[in-house]
Amino acid sequence: MLRPLFLNLDSSLAGQTDLRAAASAGRQVAALALGPALRLWSRPAALEALRSLLAREAPAAGPELVFAGSGDFHHVAPLLIERAMAAAGSTQVTVLHFDNHPDWVRFSNGAHCGSWVGQAARLPGVARVITVGVCSGDIHGARARNADLGPLTDGRAEIYPYSAAGEGGLFRIAGTEWLTVDAGDEAAFAALLAGRIATRDLYVTIDKDVLRAEDAVTNWDQGRMSLNFLERLTGGAMDGHRLIGADVVGDWSAPVYGGGLMAGLLKGAEAWLDQPRRAPDSGLSQAVNQRTNLRLLSLFGAAA
Repeated sequence: MLRPLFLNLDSSLAGQTDLRAAASAGRQVAALALGPALRLWSRPAALEALRSLLAREAPAAGPELVFAGSGDFHHVAPLLIERAMAAAGSTQVTVLHFDNHPDWVRFSNGAHCGSWVGQAARLPGVARVITVGVCSGDIHGARARNADLGPLTDGRAEIYPYSAAGEGGLFRIAGTEWLTVDAGDEAAFAALLAGRIATRDLYVTIDKDVLRAEDAVTNWDQGRMSLNFLERLTGGAMDGHRLIGADVVGDWSAPVYGGGLMAGLLKGAEAWLDQPRRAPDSGLSQAVNQRTNLRLLSLFGAAA
């Protein structure tokens, strides 16, 4: 059973009262002051400030399910993976990553919400990062060619896109072919995915933009996976393994960018280019995301 932890980097979880009631045994970490500097991308000092805040306000004492708000904060995942491994005494772990984006871009002097997979794959003790569900354009063309593909070529990462149009159920990159999720039936893919987890220990990280619009409202373009299928894949992956932790991002929130004047301007420009420009209805986003969060809470055995 995972203990909930609400890492409040933005306002997305504040109004989800049913979730908080269902996770009444969970802990709250007030991190709004750090949110703008961390949002979208951050320099090492902001990440270290978050590490210190967590150590001080919520010392790790067992496996956790961390709700961390918008997908703009997905680059805190390596920090959470390290925290989970230390708490569990884990020496080898597989990271199962659900996302509509591969999060494999190159980024120097810090971490980007789209760059953290390579960092996680290179952490001591991480045997493999398995990415599932991508159907964004980031895996094609120039964006893919400029990605940090080292972990894919040396076996520290795998990717199973949701679909790869016109490629016969296969996605080809870095000299390797990867089966797409929609290449066969759901049961077959669930069995394949479970078979790729070669370690006893498992960590799961979910960006809800992997889900279809009926199941999540996010700050990014969204994928095609149903929540039912996500639950099936995760449940099958957990079977026979020790789950040492999990995190969930992808709750829409109005962005506030910081880290200095120039950083704020650069982040705003990047978001204008890469993210949907129309804000969703806030009441609808809260209702849809809370409903999904409650099911994830149950999936990971974290309800009070």
